[in-house]
Amino acid sequence: MGNIARYRITSIDVPVPGTKILRLEPIKGPIAEFKPGQWVFLHLLDSKGAGVDKRPYSIASAPSAPYLEFCIEMRNGPFTGKLDKVAVGSVLGVEGPEGRMTYEGEKKAAFMAGGCGIAPVLGILRYIAEKRISGEFVLFYSVRSKDRLVYGEELERLKKMNPCIKTVITLTRETPDKWIGECGRINYEMIARYAGKPAKFGWWMCGPVEMVKSMRECLAGMGVDEKEIHMEAWG
Repeated sequence: MGNIARYRITSIDVPVPGTKILRLEPIKGPIAEFKPGQWVFLHLLDSKGAGVDKRPYSIASAPSAPYLEFCIEMRNGPFTGKLDKVAVGSVLGVEGPEGRMTYEGEKKAAFMAGGCGIAPVLGILRYIAEKRISGEFVLFYSVRSKDRLVYGEELERLKKMNPCIKTVITLTRETPDKWIGECGRINYEMIARYAGKPAKFGWWMCGPVEMVKSMRECLAGMGVDEKEIHMEAWG
């Protein structure tokens, strides 16, 4: 087990029902510098500050931020059921960083995210916007319904910061009035419409296992080299 840094929760937002955005700031010192797209273990601590349980969560903040941000769906599981009860001021342990779904400055990068899988992708896009990296960047973000959309305003802000960023939001279970985005699951036609020739991009994707598996097969069928597909999944 690596070293566990102690972080205090400084804010908790509930952007949509059942999902929380937590921001944590280091008490003594931060974890080692991380790359956009990486994850850490969050530890629940006992009264003596020792870790009693842990789960991996992707970092949604850019490396330059003075805090770590996480977007977590509270599923009432063994870990999230307890995490859902923590309050601002509580102390958690943070171990890491880990993960290979990292962004290394590529100029043509495309992203797919499902639900809270937006977290590592957002961390990457925040970095791209902040550094004013020029290139071609496109995000495909899939959510069940409009009221499940997290970081919608943030994505609009990032596009204004860096016009090289393009976002495609699709709803899989509803078609609301006046909705100007896409509807339905991400598919071959949608990818071709917004990304042109997918093989010219590197691809980063995060979401439920079935979604990630399906998208990997779809991209491979469109000529994307497997080495250019970076993935993380759960479930």
